[in-house]
Amino acid sequence: MAFAKRNILAALGMLAAVDSALAADTAYKLSPGDIVEIGISSIPERTQRAVIQMDGTIALPEVGLISIGGLTPAELQARVQTILPTKIFHQRLPDGREQMIIVKPDDVTATVAEYRPIYVTGDVLTPGQQAYRPLMTVRQAIAVSGGLSLLRSRASQTGPDPVDLQRDYESLWGEYTRDYFHSARIRAELQDQPSFDSTPPQGSPLSAAFSAAIAKAEAESLKISLDNFQQEQSYVDQGAKDAAAQIDVLTKRQQVESDGVKADEDDLARVTKLFQAGNLTNARLSDVRRSALLSSNGALQTSVELMRTRRQQEDYLRQRERNENMRKIGLLTELKDTDVRLADTTARLHAASQKLQPAGASALPLPLSGEAIEAQITIVRKIGEEWRKQSVEEDSEVRPGDTIEVRFGSNPGRLASQ
Repeated sequence: MAFAKRNILAALGMLAAVDSALAADTAYKLSPGDIVEIGISSIPERTQRAVIQMDGTIALPEVGLISIGGLTPAELQARVQTILPTKIFHQRLPDGREQMIIVKPDDVTATVAEYRPIYVTGDVLTPGQQAYRPLMTVRQAIAVSGGLSLLRSRASQTGPDPVDLQRDYESLWGEYTRDYFHSARIRAELQDQPSFDSTPPQGSPLSAAFSAAIAKAEAESLKISLDNFQQEQSYVDQGAKDAAAQIDVLTKRQQVESDGVKADEDDLARVTKLFQAGNLTNARLSDVRRSALLSSNGALQTSVELMRTRRQQEDYLRQRERNENMRKIGLLTELKDTDVRLADTTARLHAASQKLQPAGASALPLPLSGEAIEAQITIVRKIGEEWRKQSVEEDSEVRPGDTIEVRFGSNPGRLASQ
């Protein structure tokens, strides 16, 4: 019993040592792979970035190698402020002359431009290298990696990755939903209906918000298309209406001028008889003939204008009919193409569904009775010259160069205790 107690105490001591090592010295120390930026405010063009090499040094022009590995950012600033003011810098002026610059310690800045990346492995959607950001937590690193993935934890799963199959299945549903509402919109437009049924297709695994957004876009497109066509037809109808009004005016004028021509012709016949009898002069006969010619010419011009206006009215009516026919032809062609895509997407959805059935990716794997499945997160971090592992929570802070291991495991009895 005493021996067991000593082992337990030793184990607790080791865990406490690891905890204290991970928590000690919160100030970050520069390591190979970090990129630092060195700047001189009095010489802005000399600002440069340098990667810390494996031996902990960086190379700066006119300075040479500087050892900064293991320093904190504050110590890096202090070291660079000590070294750079001892160097002589030259600056080329616009007139070609060279000027010597005296660097003061306060002119020097040294910051960490980019930290070493972190690595996320295990049961996440997209494991691999991720860029580190200051104050980054494990939860944020997992989120950048696509989140936790129970399906990826099935190491024994053979065949295609169920996550990829599920992604393809939902992507196909997105295409189907898009064409489904597009087809409904075209059918409504063909029937001059201002709306269509915006209920999502049955069996869709997509969110209601996604389907509602597509239906709303198609509804707005329907409204714009109907309004645009109505405006175009109204313009043609107004032209035909104006032509009809002009025809009425010209018809009345034609009747008046026809009566005038007949009266002038009768007058010309009467004057001609009088002239032949010797009762009128030649000048009077010429005036009457000229008047009859003018009235006949005016009547002819009115007839020509009336014919042209009637032709214009017929063109407006034909244009209205042509607009309607071209619109229907275009909509029917678009509907045909959309229905073809729907049929193709339906076939691919059926195939994807069949692939998902044996993979079991249509639902998350269920735990056994009396146990719960939960994520176990471990950080692998280099402390000094030694790599240490420590189980952490999702809100634990990450450091540059850390490796985050995520594994799903069962916790028997936890479900029962809850």
